[in-house]
Amino acid sequence: MKKFSSKPRGRVNMGGATQDKDRDRLKKLGKNFNSIDFELSSAINESNYTDRGLSIGSLLIGKHSIDLTYSECNKIIETLENAQSTHKQKIRLGLF
Repeated sequence: MKKFSSKPRGRVNMGGATQDKDRDRLKKLGKNFNSIDFELSSAINESNYTDRGLSIGSLLIGKHSIDLTYSECNKIIETLENAQSTHKQKIRLGLF
């Protein structure tokens, strides 16, 4: 019988796991669309998971990798949501 690990998977999106037929469609969504992922840190354990300064993982985009804390992830989420909202408002107001 195979024993499974209780650890979570290493990546969130598993972006590289696409089939050939989907690649053209994904390219239309942006050159980095399929490479955006988040790799969870293996350094977090029961004794240090409450440490807010500890990196929870790495944001992966293209060939770039950026280690992020929980708070930094929240800031990125807020920033990107604001960017989308501003973009939609500019379209509604005809500013493009």
